Amino acid sequence: MDLNFQIYNEFVWGFWPGIFVVFGVGFFVGYLASFLGLGGGFIYTPFFHSFFHLTAVQAVAVSLAQMPVSSLSGLVVYYKNNKIRWKQGFLLLCTSIPTAQYTAYKFGRFEDTELGKQLYYGIPFSEFIYLIVFTVFLGILAVYNLVTALKRRKKYYQSLEVQSQNSYPNPTAASKISDSNSNSGANANQEHTESFSYSRKSVLIVLFTGIFFGLFSSFFGIGGGFLAVPLFVYYFRMSPVEAVATSFLGIFLTSFGTSILYFFQGKLHLELALIGSFGGIFGARIGSLKAINAKPYTILLVTATFQFLVVIWYVIGKLPKF
Repeated sequence: MDLNFQIYNEFVWGFWPGIFVVFGVGFFVGYLASFLGLGGGFIYTPFFHSFFHLTAVQAVAVSLAQMPVSSLSGLVVYYKNNKIRWKQGFLLLCTSIPTAQYTAYKFGRFEDTELGKQLYYGIPFSEFIYLIVFTVFLGILAVYNLVTALKRRKKYYQSLEVQSQNSYPNPTAASKISDSNSNSGANANQEHTESFSYSRKSVLIVLFTGIFFGLFSSFFGIGGGFLAVPLFVYYFRMSPVEAVATSFLGIFLTSFGTSILYFFQGKLHLELALIGSFGGIFGARIGSLKAINAKPYTILLVTATFQFLVVIWYVIGKLPKF
């Protein structure tokens, strides 16, 4: 297998700036991905699609190929801190892996069909569909996560205020709780939730989510964590950091298998994925350590913020001008 690094000459500022920028983006995405449990493709895919002029399928393939390395780096940290919920994670994989494989196969072939190549508003039809669906779904999730994060933030500080007023009426005691509140987010995340119950409803919900996890992982290159994390937090009552850690398990195995399929389809620029992965290794380790001590609402708030930024950038920069 020959690696052709000449693809970096396609970068707007040239070869070596392209190398350093991809490494830097890899570090940044690795940090965010391990902190948010989202796989990082919501930045990777638009980045490679815009700055290296890759097709939608190629951008997704490169995005997915960087996830196994960076997610494994983060998983090691989560495993050592006992944050992975193995039952839900492996149950999710029962449907996410086959769905991701099937979607990758169909998505990769559609781009090469006559219909997929047909120009629509100045871009191939396959590209047009991808851009519309990507921005709509990511925008909806950004709004949902932002509203939920702000509600949790408000309740969090209200509970601290009530606790401070009622339990510690004197200044000395109030000072003590003020010091302890700086670590309250870590304490909240250290509380392990109840064991998973294999009720028919719970199993079906996880399996159903796994289908969309795999679908969006292959179609958007975003890992599917944007579905799994809210599910684990809101329905299964995991702490945000447990939800991220468990989602990362699914991201690692799903993206690994799908990347292999895209490689054999000839859609993967491995030289782009390798440089980004090196940066992602370091970023993912730092991000996962940060997530361990994050306040309960922080992960959702940061997720929503970056989802909004990516949607705005993508709409302005890539959607056809009518």
